[in-house]
Amino acid sequence: MDYLKSPSKLSPTGYSPIVYMVYQPEDAFVVRGLIDSFLKPKAEYMGFHAHEFSMGLVIDRFINTNDYLDIWTDPDVEEPELYNSIKQAIVNDRYIEKALLEKQDQLLAEEENPLLVIRDVEMLHPFYMIGAVENNIYNQIQIPMLVLYPGETQGTARSFLGIYNQDGNYRSINF
Repeated sequence: MDYLKSPSKLSPTGYSPIVYMVYQPEDAFVVRGLIDSFLKPKAEYMGFHAHEFSMGLVIDRFINTNDYLDIWTDPDVEEPELYNSIKQAIVNDRYIEKALLEKQDQLLAEEENPLLVIRDVEMLHPFYMIGAVENNIYNQIQIPMLVLYPGETQGTARSFLGIYNQDGNYRSINF
């Protein structure tokens, strides 16, 4: 929380106020429970107003309001084709990025010191990667964002769910 209040402006990768709290995937329910019981009160104590942003709800909204819903729910569509179609639509529309930036704009208009807690990152897979989302909006981030990331970390590299190769293309900080 201290870092989010004043991110380092000396970092060569920039200084957008986005950090990742990396946790073991098997601790997902524990971490989820800590949002209301620990994270939000701690954020409030530090002067933030914490708001949750569920990637699962964003993906659900995208799929269920999309013009291709009839195709995606057709039982004759092969699973790999289905996932590739949804993935392509999300990427081409930049839906996740737009949703995050719209939420940021809403919070900036409504209150002081907002903190966006991004949860359910695992719901992005297999459609998209949070690292790609971060890279696309990094220079547009104006409010502190805390990403709850299931996986492992080594230095600045992260391994999603602990089963994928380490990805060192993140510009943000790990905790």
